[in-house]
Amino acid sequence: MKVDAKALGNNKVELQVECPEEQVAEALDRAYRKIVRQVSIPGFRKGKVPRQILEMRYGVEVLYDDAIDFLLPQVYQAALDEAAVEPIDRPEVEVVDFASGKPAVFKFVVQGPPEVELGEYKGVEVEAVSFPVEEEDVDQVLAQMQEQHARLVESPNNVVAEGDFVNLAYEGSIDGEPFAGCKADNYTLEIGSNTFIPGFEEQLVGLQQGETAEINVVFPEDYHNEELAGKPAVFKVEIKDIKQKEVPALDDDFAAEVSEFSTLEELRADIKNKLQESAAQRERDALEDRVIDAVVANATVDIPEVLIAREIDEMVEELVFSLTRQGFPEEFAREYISGRLDTIKEDYREGAEKRVKTRLVLEKIKEVEAVTVSEDEFEAKLQEMADFYQQELEEIRKKLTEQGSLELLRQNIANEKVIRLLVDAAVQVEPAPADEQENE
Repeated sequence: MKVDAKALGNNKVELQVECPEEQVAEALDRAYRKIVRQVSIPGFRKGKVPRQILEMRYGVEVLYDDAIDFLLPQVYQAALDEAAVEPIDRPEVEVVDFASGKPAVFKFVVQGPPEVELGEYKGVEVEAVSFPVEEEDVDQVLAQMQEQHARLVESPNNVVAEGDFVNLAYEGSIDGEPFAGCKADNYTLEIGSNTFIPGFEEQLVGLQQGETAEINVVFPEDYHNEELAGKPAVFKVEIKDIKQKEVPALDDDFAAEVSEFSTLEELRADIKNKLQESAAQRERDALEDRVIDAVVANATVDIPEVLIAREIDEMVEELVFSLTRQGFPEEFAREYISGRLDTIKEDYREGAEKRVKTRLVLEKIKEVEAVTVSEDEFEAKLQEMADFYQQELEEIRKKLTEQGSLELLRQNIANEKVIRLLVDAAVQVEPAPADEQENE
């Protein structure tokens, strides 16, 4: 088989392949054996029509489509091996010449992986990242814990005030007519939460337990129910009960009740330690992001459209998964996305390009730096996963094998090593003072 390769630019290659007559004859014979089982000719049993009779009746061309289908996969793979091309997409295929009794000629246009021209990637300068933990941060966590352990108690004066939890009955109408969802008998509303129609909560302030009143509001123009949007409504309300939130005192008793510690000082120290651990992880993650962004920005890659389109499709699938994780049925999620798919894809395009370029650049650095994953490193990662999920190592290995994810895990370990190499070599500089940045 003869293969002529011609570069077309942007890492596209045209492969013109001449397939020998013997291989064409074999493909035609396979096509005959397939077709003869499907045709009926008077005087012959089904499946027993001689090839010569079949060709006389229908013409040899009746075999061509199936013969080409048999030939193309083997010819294409052989051409790729001969030209040492690694395609990233399906080829464009042209049947240049195909006939019985002569060699066949096929043409494939193949998109190979894009060339990656690395810029500076060792020793890139990035601004240092710091997330200091202050005592105010500890105070904020403690305040949240107080809120979580607060309880509702009866209002001492039975008058609605900001922050109260009011149980009420209401019935709404527009132009004297009730509307869908306009009535409730026991509705609890936190005054100041702004969860009801604008203006409703404010008019409850000052009302007493057992008192009735009429509340006048106007539905917002952007209200989710278009039939109600922008319309004035009247709600008849009755205040049934008024409660206030009682927050526990911040003392040793509180610490003992909500934690394993017996004093507030110990609880504060534990909270601060956990905040510092979280801040340290955020700093590492932010530093990695800055280093990777700098390295990728220094590289030049002409990304084929097919890779961008494929990445966008992957991001759309991630959106479907995210919506289903939030409780939406998959059918609803896909229908919702399909109604605005063009907009979503356009919004995702920039992010998709960045993801593809980042992946290609890291892969190129891995190649240049000859980064590999040893069996010890691979086994250590498996053990780490087993410890995290509290499972046996072999059980984790079995699951990854069944999912076909072992090689992906190995690639992820290699990428982690590349990123660690880049971060370790990076130079952290202190960020410029705010006044200097403003003057630039």
